[in-house]
Amino acid sequence: MLRRVCLLIAFLGTIHHPFAQNTNVSKGMIFDGEPCMAVNPANPEHLVVAWMGYTFGSPLGIKTIVSLNGGRSWSPPVFLPHYAPSFHSADPALAFDNLGNLFASYIDYRETPDSGGIYLVKSSDGGFTWNPLSKALDMYADGSKRPIDRPWLVIDPVSSHLYITSKPAPWVANPNRPYFVASTDHGATWSPWKYIDGAGFLVGNIIKAPMAAPAVSSAGTFHCLYPSWVASQNILPGYIDAKSTDNGNSFTFHGAVYSTTGVTDTLAKAGGHLAADPADPNHLTFVFLGEKYGDLDVFLIESWNDGTTWRAPYRVNSDPAGNGRMQDLVWSDFNAAGDFVVAWRDRRNSNGSGYAVASEIWGAMRWKDSTVFSPNFRISDTLSAYKPVLGLNGNDFMTLAVSGDTLHTAWGDARNGILNIWYSRIDLHNLYSSGISNIAHEKLPEITLFPNPGGPIFQFRGTRVSEAGVYDAQGKLLWVQKSVNAISQVDLSDHPPGTYLLYLKTDHGNVCAKIIRE
Repeated sequence: MLRRVCLLIAFLGTIHHPFAQNTNVSKGMIFDGEPCMAVNPANPEHLVVAWMGYTFGSPLGIKTIVSLNGGRSWSPPVFLPHYAPSFHSADPALAFDNLGNLFASYIDYRETPDSGGIYLVKSSDGGFTWNPLSKALDMYADGSKRPIDRPWLVIDPVSSHLYITSKPAPWVANPNRPYFVASTDHGATWSPWKYIDGAGFLVGNIIKAPMAAPAVSSAGTFHCLYPSWVASQNILPGYIDAKSTDNGNSFTFHGAVYSTTGVTDTLAKAGGHLAADPADPNHLTFVFLGEKYGDLDVFLIESWNDGTTWRAPYRVNSDPAGNGRMQDLVWSDFNAAGDFVVAWRDRRNSNGSGYAVASEIWGAMRWKDSTVFSPNFRISDTLSAYKPVLGLNGNDFMTLAVSGDTLHTAWGDARNGILNIWYSRIDLHNLYSSGISNIAHEKLPEITLFPNPGGPIFQFRGTRVSEAGVYDAQGKLLWVQKSVNAISQVDLSDHPPGTYLLYLKTDHGNVCAKIIRE
């Protein structure tokens, strides 16, 4: 990601159920890419989305927005901090710990001379404000390898220990290896870095960008799958599962899958995703791309014995095999009960083959008690024409989160000619996308709210407001007013001190702000 900025700017100049209109959550005017989403485990209505984006006159940064009502309205976006004003940020990852703290990891760096690293920031108020940065891994930690590309953050649900995996920058010559660091004190300090692969289970000299896909089981066991191709270890290329029960101090290894069919399309966004089942500490799933039938399909492998053995690959997308319609941009998630959803970028309804054709976002789900997936269902509401920006880096991942029976999905989509982040909320029981208004962004009118912190009575002012409401921290609607005066007030005298969400429905979409009742 470290040298993408100039290329991006150059290119930017150049069975169905009814679906509500998808929501453009970013609405940036230059570029928005690689979203990541987190749901507060203590409150399924509390969502946070992060992505890479620009503001005119500023370097590439990470923007975050918050919803306390399940994606129905969103806070204005804020930028995560830079280490220095001249630094650029990229590759965000978000995760909540079991105490309700929110963490974000990302690259922050400068070119000429190169400096920076992987940084972590913490939010104690659910993503509205962020603490100063903590450096997890320096750009020069492994000499010239630049081991800071695509940092993934996962958190142990038992201990709240933090783990980050990464890989060398994309221009670094082979051989390369994946990296691991850990923090046992909420990101204040970090362990010495180490390579993830080990003797007998090495990445090898052929794979240039060995990204590790991490997850932590409900029992606190760390896993990550990384690519490997060494003839003396495994004749075929494949993925290795590295497992640790001691915070990454040591790893054990098991081969997960080997195949003669990889990814030959150089534009395909081919990252795989590992997920751990919260309802079963021994159950892991890994989704990835393969060309077994001549074009790229989404495949699933899974382990029911904590990564020791893995079942044979299962094709998830249900369009006719070998039809020339490739899939990519895959992601997955479990809910707390063990229901599982996979989503990807799909081209089954395009008029051509290969990468550079129109696409949609599709998904498939499997209920916890089932052995088969539901019929594939459409998530996006538009067959989006191909734009050259989709062939560039910075558009390599989508995100989804399953909370109860609701699927939240965010992805990069260039339907407007500019890569923006789009959001959809779907009820998994009827696969119907809930109606969602436009979400807050930079151009929405601001909310004036005072006194804040304070209360119990708050006054607020907005522009062209047709409805106002207040939610509590659990997403319960406490108060709503259909007719809003130029200046209106909310009385929280009957509610305890804490954090609340004021939302305003405007002519240009919904916008929200945090209320702190003292």
